[in-house]
Amino acid sequence: MKFESFPILETERFILRQMTQEDEQSVYELFSDGEVTKDMGEEAFNRIEQAQELIHFMNSMFNKNIAIRWGIVKKDTNTLIGTCGYNGWEIHRGSRGEIAYDLRKMHWRQGYMSEVLRRVITFGFEDMGLYRIEAFTNLDAVPSIKLLEKFGFHEDGVLRGYASFHGQFVDQRCFSLLKKEWG
Repeated sequence: MKFESFPILETERFILRQMTQEDEQSVYELFSDGEVTKDMGEEAFNRIEQAQELIHFMNSMFNKNIAIRWGIVKKDTNTLIGTCGYNGWEIHRGSRGEIAYDLRKMHWRQGYMSEVLRRVITFGFEDMGLYRIEAFTNLDAVPSIKLLEKFGFHEDGVLRGYASFHGQFVDQRCFSLLKKEWG
């Protein structure tokens, strides 16, 4: 699957769009919070250049048709408050994609990510042609696990030593949702 251009998605409260260098301050504020980055295996940002590099990296991954990451922008304030997308996908062999998301702490537990995930999951199944959407969490990422379960994701199991976080290999929970289960 190859996108003609970066797809813009919309929900009631959000526009999901490609990030630009104009978003660097918002991206920096998002990823400079250690509570946001702790489940990503990354250190919190401490320089604005890291936000610039991340935006460039995410856009280059889209241009290579490897991944897609939307900036989550609140309609009422035109502020980027998080990101969501597919870290990768396999269309030819398995028709599956890996979904991931993050949100500024001040916006947690307000139903924002539920609204965004509903749209991004629908896009994955309907527009990308995915049959399976996967998500990976740390073993103790209870809010993320509850969010995935809310959308009908099933825990497939624990993948031992699956990711490297801060120089240590850690176990991760694998969740999946099949197209036939979405509706």
